[in-house]
Amino acid sequence: MEIMMTKEQQKTADIESFIKTHGKALLNYIYSMMKKWEVAEDIYQETLLSAFISYDSFEYRSSFKNWLFKIASNKCKDEWKKQKVQQRLIEGKQESIEQIVMQDETEKTVMEKSLQEELMKKIDELPNKYQQSLMLYYFHDYSMKDISTKTALPLSTVKTHLKRGKERLRRKVVGIY
Repeated sequence: MEIMMTKEQQKTADIESFIKTHGKALLNYIYSMMKKWEVAEDIYQETLLSAFISYDSFEYRSSFKNWLFKIASNKCKDEWKKQKVQQRLIEGKQESIEQIVMQDETEKTVMEKSLQEELMKKIDELPNKYQQSLMLYYFHDYSMKDISTKTALPLSTVKTHLKRGKERLRRKVVGIY
């Protein structure tokens, strides 16, 4: 008496038979395409799962082995596409980060220049004796002694001009910052 297998049992039997006979060859084939064992093992599992799910669409035009190798080949191609998209996204994110950094630096430069222009306007509003000392000290990096020599003023007068100039300037720039 012949025992008839159900479709589900036939599907399971065919896939188990394939795994025993050609499973290692399929895994090696996938590895030869992907060059990474972890990826190859994942695609191997996906291939077997797809074959199990799509078993009813197998039309016996080719061997079961060829059909499974074709599924594996398509899975590898899908993985390559996915990796390319991920790489483009990573590169795109890197470009975006660089653009944001450049934009931030540009905004920062513009803001600094604007603040510096405002500061220069406020310095111009100060009496000349304070303007000269502040400009030489803060913008031209002169020491107090150098300012004293250049302006022919006593060192104590230069210190006083700087102190009073800063105090007056501070009152004027409170609104800017």
